[in-house]
Amino acid sequence: MPIRLIVSFFCLLLLIPHEGHAAAKPRPFAGNGILLIRPPSVTDSAEPPTITLYREPGVGRLAELPPQKLPGLSQVLKTEHEETAVAVLGKRGTWLRIAYDEAGREGWVQLRRHWRYADWETFLKGRVVRLFAGMKKDVYSFRREPASSSPVQQRLSASRSLRVIRLQEEWALAMIDLSAAGWIRWRDGDGRFLIVIGETFDPQKH
Repeated sequence: MPIRLIVSFFCLLLLIPHEGHAAAKPRPFAGNGILLIRPPSVTDSAEPPTITLYREPGVGRLAELPPQKLPGLSQVLKTEHEETAVAVLGKRGTWLRIAYDEAGREGWVQLRRHWRYADWETFLKGRVVRLFAGMKKDVYSFRREPASSSPVQQRLSASRSLRVIRLQEEWALAMIDLSAAGWIRWRDGDGRFLIVIGETFDPQKH
């Protein structure tokens, strides 16, 4: 068999994905806030089950989709039954800009009265979070100040729970065991989540 054919054969083998080595799904973008899309109540039953997205608020229809087709935050946050959580990338009054497909295309949707919107400062305050597993060692640093050059107070594990006190840009001031306070990065430089979000802190459970 000619050497060229042998080389081509092995190159093709390298391109075939091996079972158990599929690429991990990337962590989702955080944006500026969160939109919790909830099904209409009995009194709001006249509202359509789909969401209409526009190029600009109310102008230039782009798509009409059921909420479950949107790229949600299921990797980051567990929601109630039939509830969809999506990252909000911009806001103008009652209009919110979100991504509506996995390619990252964006559109504007109008906030409905039974939905919930919150910026991340409001939503994360008081919540229990932990860091994603399998990231670079430096991400697990619990620092004295919100800066990469700040001294590391301790190294965290991905299973360690922290309670968020407040945010400062990509940094979160958090507490461990109601005693030690320090800073972690809650999103990376690209705007992707570094944390998994749990429930609101309950002192009876800690």
